[in-house]
Amino acid sequence: MISFCMYSFRDYTNITLRIHYKISNIRLNSYPYSPYQKMLIDKIIFFRECGHTYKMISQYFNQINLLSYRGKNFSPSLVFELIKKYNRHLEKNKSKLGEIIRSELVYE
Repeated sequence: MISFCMYSFRDYTNITLRIHYKISNIRLNSYPYSPYQKMLIDKIIFFRECGHTYKMISQYFNQINLLSYRGKNFSPSLVFELIKKYNRHLEKNKSKLGEIIRSELVYE
């Protein structure tokens, strides 16, 4: 008995999927700080997460002879201002990471 199948079996091993994005408002360098400034900010954030005060952090930096990026000794207000400026920078650039304004999915 001969039966005919209504479905054709195709070779689906070569499927191509293309995705097209158009991105606007992208800022490729979202961190304009030098490596030294980044190291200072990372240390301050680490110490703050451990529960240290700004005064304790500034005293520690001064004890190990670590200077600010302008060559000055640390004070509690300087440590506070560094973190304040860094947080302001993050908030300002949060929307500048890029947004997708058009996308297209093509199946071949």
